[in-house]
Amino acid sequence: MASDVDSESKLIYGKLAAWLAVHALGDTGLDESGRPLNNIGALPFPDLFAGYCIRMAEWICPLWRCTLGLEVLNPELSGSQLIWRDGALTRTEIDRAGVMSRADYLKSPIYVVDTTNRPFRWRKPDPLPDMEIIQRFQEFGLTDYFAMPLPFQDATRTCVMTFASTDEGGFFDLEVERLQMAARIWSSVAERWLLRHIALDLLTHYLGRVPSERVYAGQIERGDVARIEAAILICDLRGFTTMTDRAQHGEIVTLLNRWFEAIGAAIGAHRGDILKFMGDGLLAVFPLEESRATTCDRALDAALAALAGTDTLNADLAKEGRSALAFGIGLHWGEVEFGNIGTRDRLDFTVIGPAVNLASRLQELTKIVGTPILASADFAAATNRTLHGLGGRRVRGLGGGVEVFAALPV
Repeated sequence: MASDVDSESKLIYGKLAAWLAVHALGDTGLDESGRPLNNIGALPFPDLFAGYCIRMAEWICPLWRCTLGLEVLNPELSGSQLIWRDGALTRTEIDRAGVMSRADYLKSPIYVVDTTNRPFRWRKPDPLPDMEIIQRFQEFGLTDYFAMPLPFQDATRTCVMTFASTDEGGFFDLEVERLQMAARIWSSVAERWLLRHIALDLLTHYLGRVPSERVYAGQIERGDVARIEAAILICDLRGFTTMTDRAQHGEIVTLLNRWFEAIGAAIGAHRGDILKFMGDGLLAVFPLEESRATTCDRALDAALAALAGTDTLNADLAKEGRSALAFGIGLHWGEVEFGNIGTRDRLDFTVIGPAVNLASRLQELTKIVGTPILASADFAAATNRTLHGLGGRRVRGLGGGVEVFAALPV
């Protein structure tokens, strides 16, 4: 009899592995230009998990609920959870702030699994534990709840899979063994997806959207640069040195983050990429997309939105008894070199060239002209928006004067 059970289990495991091999990995081939393509036809990760839950419910035992909790590496998020219940899939994200002290986490099966790195199981008629989720599920007729850690190679990341039953008697021991093996089969797929997700997420947070895509695609050699057309935006806060001298420990970082959040939200909303923060300033680019005009329109709209966002922040600062913030933005359209520069063991993905230098000089010129946003003649000629000409101005580092334009009347 044991041999028959073992053979049946092996058949189930083989079917699950074969299904994953097809639907998680897809096929290989070439795109229209002849470049290699992988994962053709592979299911998106949430759909893959839902499909896997359906197969476990069909091939192993009935499942009322199954979840996958993944710890991510994100400045704002601690993790995400996929919840499959009665055939429907939902996804939730878990904020990083305060997660380790939250009562719903500290009194949960997930906390037990995270701290022991061992499975947890509650089965009716065992006494109800002081766990909100198990107590709450009693109204649905919960009879069995099983949670187990997935054996990732990266032991610094936690991943927990849970199974719940409302069938009378819950899971049989053999079914639990099969669910454990099914989770192990799934583990390598989950870690593969998670590592790629973490890599792209970190690259995006530290490099920006477009640079992260280029680096992940393999543009990592020092000196590997491409010439692109782009709108350049350089922004700098006024009076930063004075603020730093007067600020208490940690206060200036908090203030800068609040201001950068307002500026960054404006740039991101208009599909720009922040390439670097430079003390109290930043450098952003809007690479050419639909047309030169629409690209410059997006950059100008981002600058105006940054101004509005700072006004909102200043209103909050006034309520706190703090001084208002002021800044300058320089806008230019031109060709830049976009790629890797630096040393053998420390690279920076950025833009360089005369166009960047001119945007920087225009930002400095806002202090003299007395307007927060200045644009070059090339930018003014490209955008569909109305700019206000201020005539020729001498700019540091350039032999002659340059035509400058204000976004707002002066």
